[in-house]
Amino acid sequence: MRERDFVKEAEIKELQEIIKLTKAALTDPEKEKEWNAIRTSFALYTEGRAKGTYMMRPRYYESKITPDELEYLLGVVEKYGDGRLHITTRQDFQLHGIERENLPNVLEAISKMGFFTKATCGDSTRAVITPETTGFEEEVFDVGPHSRITTDYILNGRTFMHLPRKYKIAFSNKEENSLYVKINDIGFQAVIKDGKKGFRVYVGGGLGPISSNAIILREFIEEDEFLYYVHAMRNVFNDHGNRKIRARARLRYVLLKLGEEEFLKLCNEYVENFYAEKGDSLKKYTRELLDEAAQEKDLFAGEVKELEKFEDSNIVAGKNGKFGYYLRPNRGNIYKEDGLKLAEFIRNLGYEVDIKITSNQRLLVRGLEREDLFKLKELMSDYYGGSEFFNSYSCIGSTTCNVGILDTPPILDYVLQYFEKPEKRELANYLPQIKISGCPNSCATPQIARLGFSGRRKKDGEYFAIFARGKFDDKVVKLNEIIGEIKATKIPYFLEDIANIIKAENIEFEQLVNEDRFIELIEKYKEFELEAIDFNDFRNADAKKAW
Repeated sequence: MRERDFVKEAEIKELQEIIKLTKAALTDPEKEKEWNAIRTSFALYTEGRAKGTYMMRPRYYESKITPDELEYLLGVVEKYGDGRLHITTRQDFQLHGIERENLPNVLEAISKMGFFTKATCGDSTRAVITPETTGFEEEVFDVGPHSRITTDYILNGRTFMHLPRKYKIAFSNKEENSLYVKINDIGFQAVIKDGKKGFRVYVGGGLGPISSNAIILREFIEEDEFLYYVHAMRNVFNDHGNRKIRARARLRYVLLKLGEEEFLKLCNEYVENFYAEKGDSLKKYTRELLDEAAQEKDLFAGEVKELEKFEDSNIVAGKNGKFGYYLRPNRGNIYKEDGLKLAEFIRNLGYEVDIKITSNQRLLVRGLEREDLFKLKELMSDYYGGSEFFNSYSCIGSTTCNVGILDTPPILDYVLQYFEKPEKRELANYLPQIKISGCPNSCATPQIARLGFSGRRKKDGEYFAIFARGKFDDKVVKLNEIIGEIKATKIPYFLEDIANIIKAENIEFEQLVNEDRFIELIEKYKEFELEAIDFNDFRNADAKKAW
């Protein structure tokens, strides 16, 4: 799209400014103060309480990455970082373990492949979420172009930076993929009304210590009107977000403070004001870009024809008789050996595929022929989740995250290894995917998990609040509630009891979790102690790589 070139020029200019300031901050205390005030908005984050290193998060359009880009970034982290690309829960790769003096080098290096870090962190508008299957599966319509248009729009200048806190946007291509639009600051769900493409608009959602589902602002807007709402809700947030108390600074706290009726009244007022300011100009601008996008090559043009059923849940049937395959690296970390193996495989296919970064620490390789589907599965066998439970994931943990309370990856390893034992593995087929966050900030989204855990620390060890009993298939979702807590060391045994009940009674997890005996099961684990577990054993198992 033509807009991308213009935005890229501005990003290059800002990149040079932030590189210059980063270098100056190494020796000039006054420049360091200036740098510290803005560095997080350009994704320069300190890591761990004693590591002294930095994390960097580039922006990925539509969460796509090419084999060449993957290989290049792996070379950057091998030279300047800790050797891994880490998949986040917002469709990004993060670069970790960067020494401060190397930050300018890394910023310069990634820009050569078109990657920039503006507004990916800090009090800014974050990555725009879309389903990784949009444009590939049967859907209402492809929302990838809308994501690209939104991303360029928010990067044009600094209007969408320096907000009270982060501002999150999501699109969905159909109802089945609409969960994220219902938990973000603003979300757009693709719908068709009277033969016209458009969106249902959600506002005011968010997860954290105090969570809120989004509410419906509009049942239908036309396809080319979404930028009016993106900008108007930014204005609501900028004017009414709490700039004094960061813990209460998200848009959802404006909703919680005002109540639904007054919040919707406020939002509608801002939408009307922004329409009055812009008139039809923004609609015409958006329509032109959408029409341009419609002329671009459609890599997966055609109907979805599922020729056969697969037991493997990692396989996605796509358009034009092609398939997608999900890869799940351990802890969401990709290292050079595996990354190069994947890149080489894709380049040698002889036809086009693409790679999408997901919001659940997986990659989706899209556009595979049937025979290559199974070649990829065999080649990347270590990246095979196998079942819903073995696709469980955690946040990055307190070893890396400054605000984290618990170091969750080793705890998840401990849980998964328990069920990898030959005598236990069959039970894993009865368990849901679990999501484990190390603190109430909820990066692993336990509030929308089938079964979620959120970390806290007590005098006698690591504990987790247990999240469950949400309902996610209605027009407005009901988030999970906290229904108890459990010590980290007891989680595998608690899950084993759940699996045994489901297996013996041939029931669904959702039935069991809503029964009183589920609470009784949690209470049972307060009554006895198990042998102490040193999670450093699991942490050290990966020490030769990143940890």
